[in-house]
Amino acid sequence: MDSALINIAFIVPDPSMIKVVYNAWELYEKLFGKRPNLQYTVDCAIEPDTIVPRINDADVIVSRGGTAASLKARNVLKPVVEIPITAGDMVSSIRMALARHGNMPIGVVGTINTIRSVYFMKKDFPVPVKPYPTASVNIRDLVDGMERAVEDGCQLILAGHRTCDYCEKHNIPAGLICSSTESVFLAIIEAVRCADVAQIEKQNSFMFRATVEHMFEGIITVDKDNIIRTFNPAAAELLGRKMTECIGQPVQQVLSEGRLSAILRGNQSYTNEILRINGNNCVLNCVIMNHDGKRIGTLVTFQGAQSITNAETNLRTRLRVSGHVARYRFEDILGDSPAVKKAIHQARRFARVDSNILLMGETGTGKELFAQSIHNESDRATGPFVAVNCAAIPENLMESELFGYEGGAFTGASKTGKEGLFETAHEGTIFLDEVSEIPLTLQSRLLRVIQEREVRRIGANRVIPINVRIICATNRDLLEMIRQGKFREDLYYRLKVLSVQLPPLREREADMARIMQYYLTYYTKKFGKENITLSQEAITCIQGYRWPGNIREIRNISEQLAVLCEGNEICRADVEAVLPVETVIRDTFVIPEGTAPTLDSMEKRQIMEVLPRCKSRKEAAEILGISKTTLWRRCKELGLR
Repeated sequence: MDSALINIAFIVPDPSMIKVVYNAWELYEKLFGKRPNLQYTVDCAIEPDTIVPRINDADVIVSRGGTAASLKARNVLKPVVEIPITAGDMVSSIRMALARHGNMPIGVVGTINTIRSVYFMKKDFPVPVKPYPTASVNIRDLVDGMERAVEDGCQLILAGHRTCDYCEKHNIPAGLICSSTESVFLAIIEAVRCADVAQIEKQNSFMFRATVEHMFEGIITVDKDNIIRTFNPAAAELLGRKMTECIGQPVQQVLSEGRLSAILRGNQSYTNEILRINGNNCVLNCVIMNHDGKRIGTLVTFQGAQSITNAETNLRTRLRVSGHVARYRFEDILGDSPAVKKAIHQARRFARVDSNILLMGETGTGKELFAQSIHNESDRATGPFVAVNCAAIPENLMESELFGYEGGAFTGASKTGKEGLFETAHEGTIFLDEVSEIPLTLQSRLLRVIQEREVRRIGANRVIPINVRIICATNRDLLEMIRQGKFREDLYYRLKVLSVQLPPLREREADMARIMQYYLTYYTKKFGKENITLSQEAITCIQGYRWPGNIREIRNISEQLAVLCEGNEICRADVEAVLPVETVIRDTFVIPEGTAPTLDSMEKRQIMEVLPRCKSRKEAAEILGISKTTLWRRCKELGLR
């Protein structure tokens, strides 16, 4: 215990007490002997703001009365030993005041720890002596106590240094409450005992502090009163604060009313919570420290931007493997025609809200491109984008794919179970392409998921809350399907809260050449060929074709032209080689005047246009952008052979 240096700081209200401290220290050394590791300093001060900078090196602070109370209230994180004002001190102070001012009623003013001995005095005085406790050492409270004493007829005020200064300025008789050598001696004994205990704690906690200070994670702890007790250098750097300005301060004062402040003051633990701090992403973990069922404090650790970047990179890598990332944005959509500009403008507006969206348009018009762009423009851009082709999932597997299942829910089910695609899309967007192909038996379950925002896995007895934005797409007339009893009307109106009609390529004549040139450039680079351009005659031929497969078909044709073209320019003959008859197809099908085409009639016309020029239905299905099974079924439904 004698090896570690102990520094005791005495803070006294006036110079007259300095000699009292010297005498008391001399008496202590005379009785207990000198300790080489024990030293002290004495300063005259009253204001806590003046005192705090002077006690950084102190192990224990010794003060008295209101000053001691103020330091304790400031939570200086050092032991504060109060110099007791004993009944003997009070008697001596009263005698000196009466000797100086004469016999007159005395009002003793100060905080309760300063004047408490008055209540225990048995000494009879020639004048009344009454206590007037104050709420604090704030000058307003002290003056209030003094004024109460004067109103009660007290002609002499006995108080601390601050009140006496006020009385002197206002010509009010006053005497100072003094401390004896004995009182200071008692305080020294208690201060040394506190310092020895503090030294033991300091030695026991050295390894812990060293660990905390050298951690790369920011560490903050608060006590049950939400006062900051630990604030390591990493936390100071991440928050842009100084440790000395934070430790011992209320968390609300240091961190304002932000999210981090709320977590530190709350009663909830967190694991890997993503938090924005000073413009940087952080991963935060929070533990509530309890003792006997009561919160005694909170520990928070958080990592900086580099750790978050690594975590996000790993997460996005896993998501890309699963195909749950949206790659396209509105800027990737080619076209300057009024029709596509209108659709983009409408979709951008819809991206700002979280309502369900129905994308309608023929096959190959870029419905998934629009869906990804909406997702990337929305507040969910950092979440997953899960695309589901409802026509490609067998009917008997669709329920388990969409909603998941518990382990052993059915024969062949995984023992660990499987999360559904709606769960995978949590906090992101799920895109249901060809939503018309969802079986009628499952449409009611989908409706419930949309209404309740929760899913129940197959074989489960619990529901899982989800936060998902739903975007659907169809190339069919859902209203006609409703009339035929193939699609639920209530589901239709749940999905079509907002809707975007995507224009077919034949309505974007001005965009055809630009889109084909884009894909020609892409494929010539891919195949290592020189760039190929379109002649004006080729452009005219392209614009005369109806493009039933829309963007998907023009991409396929562009790839063929890039492979077949032997020069640097594609002429009309090159185009006619891949589109021999259909360049005049617009005159083949005439819609009677006054008749509005339905999606079914348009789809039938597209299939009739594509089938004759394909060698197989598989090739036709690829051009149309649907599966072979779907093409076979649609041909049967539309009466085509």
